[in-house]
Amino acid sequence: MKLEGKVAIVTAGGRGIGRGISLCLAEEGANVVVNSFHEETSKKVAEEIKAMGRNVLAIAGDITKTNVMVKVIEDTINTFGKIDILVNNVGGGRMTSKEAANNPLEQAENEWDETYEQNLKASVLMCKAVQPHFIKQKSGKIINIASVAADSASALTSVPYAVMKAGLIRFTQALANELGPYNINANCVCPGIVYTDAWQHGAKHRVENTPAYKGMQ
Repeated sequence: MKLEGKVAIVTAGGRGIGRGISLCLAEEGANVVVNSFHEETSKKVAEEIKAMGRNVLAIAGDITKTNVMVKVIEDTINTFGKIDILVNNVGGGRMTSKEAANNPLEQAENEWDETYEQNLKASVLMCKAVQPHFIKQKSGKIINIASVAADSASALTSVPYAVMKAGLIRFTQALANELGPYNINANCVCPGIVYTDAWQHGAKHRVENTPAYKGMQ
């Protein structure tokens, strides 16, 4: 197994893509820290990982909040003694009306703020929080989950979401340059449409408000 003995943190790891990442890391031998907004989802994934024979720590809480970020880092160090991998998977976007779906001037200020906190700020601050530990041990892997939506603000997504994911890509590039000399890797992954439970939950709204989604629910 490629990750035997490694310790990985996955934010928003209780559902969808995050759950898949958490389980894959465990399958490769890693001990996994699963953060999820809801205690129920974090514990459920933790039980799946335990069944594989891996050590796991479930931490519920809103990872966009600084106190939760600190708790995740501190609890990981206290439990496992180190951090080897950070996967910033937290992200998402609010459902918008048909009129506002692709018009940046129709987006409310609070939507820009919320989308920034969830899709860019949280990942930036988590990288900042884990950096001293990685530098001290002269190793570490950072994987930021962006989206193909970053390439263009098409009719398939809201503009704030696309903008923040594009920002995450650029941040990751800068981070890789900064941390490379310390033997720390930073990479960004841009998934396309993944048919998770969260996708299905919002499918009806998407199809009704954005014609480009028709046939994709």
